[in-house]
Amino acid sequence: MQPERRRAAILEAAVAEISERGFARTTSRHVAARAGVTHGLLHHYFPDHDSLLAAAFEKMALEEIDEANEALASDRDPLAQLREITEPYGPGGGEEAYRFWLEAWAEAFHSPKLQETSRRLSVAWHELVVGVIERGIVAGVFRCEHPHETAWMVVALSDAYALQTQIGSGLDPAEMNHVLWRLTERELGLDAGALARPAPGESRPAVPSTH
Repeated sequence: MQPERRRAAILEAAVAEISERGFARTTSRHVAARAGVTHGLLHHYFPDHDSLLAAAFEKMALEEIDEANEALASDRDPLAQLREITEPYGPGGGEEAYRFWLEAWAEAFHSPKLQETSRRLSVAWHELVVGVIERGIVAGVFRCEHPHETAWMVVALSDAYALQTQIGSGLDPAEMNHVLWRLTERELGLDAGALARPAPGESRPAVPSTH
């Protein structure tokens, strides 16, 4: 097997092990056994366990971001794009993906490499949201003086609410989404309810609020 294919196979095995066991209980030996390589060969590609975990996290997160970008590219309407990325867990996500992120963040307290990877990926996700907001401003759909701050609000609230649902706090994803949309509408000068998904056959143009 070519080196790049071997490395990719090891990362696939790492993602699968982490999905089943969690970051804290996944070992390099687990991953090596799943990938069908020796422990020594695994460390030829990833010199230490933290490097392996960080690379697996980055692989999963970048695939999620790519999927989100594909979803956004299918509809260039800024309001539809904003709705897409602020629905529960967003495009490319889901409960499993959020659990991956949350566990990586928890493990990052003890791993500088995971911490650095997490920082870069969080910035990449933030920039994706900034792009949607800025396109909406140019189109005259949104009114926002601080797109970067508003994007962080959207990202931070989405993550905080997802954490609450993951730990069994009783927060319903639909309730989470309602609050996030209400605050986002205020930030972007939209009429209340503008982000609610239209009923089948209903057409509602995005018009900036006048108040």
